[in-house]
Amino acid sequence: MTAIEKYKEAHRQNFANKYPLAYASGKYIDVKLPAIKKANGLTQFIVNYINWIGYRATRVSSAGRLIDSTEKLDYGVKLKVKKFIPSTTRRGTADISSTIRGRSVMWEVKVGKDRPSEHQLAEQQREQLAGGLYFFVHNPDEFFDQLDSVLNN
Repeated sequence: MTAIEKYKEAHRQNFANKYPLAYASGKYIDVKLPAIKKANGLTQFIVNYINWIGYRATRVSSAGRLIDSTEKLDYGVKLKVKKFIPSTTRRGTADISSTIRGRSVMWEVKVGKDRPSEHQLAEQQREQLAGGLYFFVHNPDEFFDQLDSVLNN
């Protein structure tokens, strides 16, 4: 079974379990596949799949945020400005935090030429020393290989 087939089957089974009457009456609609060649799409793919098969996964945002603000100048004029508020998330934190069979499993998504930073490598080591797992994922097939290694140990 291909990675895409596994994803679609997990969605179908999750829907059937969550909405048995709707599923039995033929109300199931096939899932739309995220853009897995992009980091956001692959992240969504991984989070969805882990949640659909009964474990916990959530996306972790380590980016700061842009907010609207007002600044008053010395001579009384008020200006509307945008301010960037940095994140309080530690650098190197993985894109996805999950718990699978009681074990902490972190997933850092890397698409294209994106490579791990020194902070991510340090965070990977920190997670592993604490008893958790920290994977770098480049595509759905690699994700399933890594997930299988977690589920089969």
